[in-house]
Amino acid sequence: MSKLSRRQVLSALGAGAAAAAATTAGCRVAARNPGAGVGRGIAPVFAERSSVRFLLPADHVFLNTGSLGACPEAVLDATMAAWRCLELAPVHEEFGPLRVAADRVRQRAAAFLGAEPDEVCVTRNTTDGMNLVAEGLALQAGDRVLTTDHEHPGGERCWQHAERHRGIAIDRVRLPLPAVDPDRIVQLVRAALTPKTRVVSVSHVTSTTGTRLPVRQLAEVAHAGGALLVVDGAQAAGAAPVDVHELGCDAYACSAHKWMLAPKGTGLLYLAKSARERITPSRLFDGPGVYTAATGTGDLPAVIGLGAAIEFLERLDVTAIAAHDLAVRDRLYEALTAFDRVRIVSPPPGDLAAPMVAIELHEDVDCGAVRDALRERDRIAVKQLPANKVHGLRFSTHLYNTMSDVDALMAALERELGDR
Repeated sequence: MSKLSRRQVLSALGAGAAAAAATTAGCRVAARNPGAGVGRGIAPVFAERSSVRFLLPADHVFLNTGSLGACPEAVLDATMAAWRCLELAPVHEEFGPLRVAADRVRQRAAAFLGAEPDEVCVTRNTTDGMNLVAEGLALQAGDRVLTTDHEHPGGERCWQHAERHRGIAIDRVRLPLPAVDPDRIVQLVRAALTPKTRVVSVSHVTSTTGTRLPVRQLAEVAHAGGALLVVDGAQAAGAAPVDVHELGCDAYACSAHKWMLAPKGTGLLYLAKSARERITPSRLFDGPGVYTAATGTGDLPAVIGLGAAIEFLERLDVTAIAAHDLAVRDRLYEALTAFDRVRIVSPPPGDLAAPMVAIELHEDVDCGAVRDALRERDRIAVKQLPANKVHGLRFSTHLYNTMSDVDALMAALERELGDR
């Protein structure tokens, strides 16, 4: 690696244009299309738009994007090329051309979320963003935060910290399981608001059951009660179009390394201009730039990779990706109804559905053993859900999954769970 010259780096980057591309002192950072290769490809519906492949083994079925997504080879290429470029001239690139390129990615990421450039900063993940929001709010003893009983630990630890150290109170709405009526969810939240509720904190899509909450309506309810709406968007961005202005939320935190297929350890945080005086984290003291005196040095190559991931998704069209993901998900949902020993706890096809399906297993079934068997014997990766939420498994469907993956999962579940 140390023997690579700038010319060799340029050669490795290839000549393909990409949104992540940036000219940095003669070092061009760009995602390239490697064409055919080993690994798993995207679903055939996208084949005419891209030949990019993933390192996922072709004979494995990956149904766990809700935990972590897989980077396309083009994203890996852009990230590693940026890293090599950085190491050829560390100080010059980190504080010069590469930083400028990374901040352009941040601005493009803002557009990806439907926000203005100065409303979005780059984070490490959703949890990082949620922590920034909670810190910036500086809640006081007696203040209340309203959330749900299906939040991810990374989306509620920030409120639990404030509960322990600042004396706030947390109220939780119990979501229907499965949820079938968005109006019912809105009614539950409205009924739980109190005069001391300062924040309503919900997931755009719950990590447990893949329930898409009616965020726009919840924003109206929160604002009518004088509260801010903070959204954990970890399971939404990249799986479907997200427009934070249309949603009306005050803050939106998401991980780019799930459905957006970006390098691990990248995320985004949106803070509405209207909420700036109420949410003031120290990291944004000097603004949302990728590098400021308040942020310190960050992982610029990963940010360049994030730009390549956004370019990849936009080339395929996020709306088309969402349609595909839901089509495979709905096929999976229908197939699961044939199993007597499982209870589907995700919404049926419709407005509340997202590309995840969760099942609850009988209490005498060892969920961990089933998960392990699927991985080791059947080469299928799935998520075991937290026992305190749902005693069961979750399946995520994304652009590298096909209907044949559903068939493979059904056959494997029949072997592992017994007769249908």
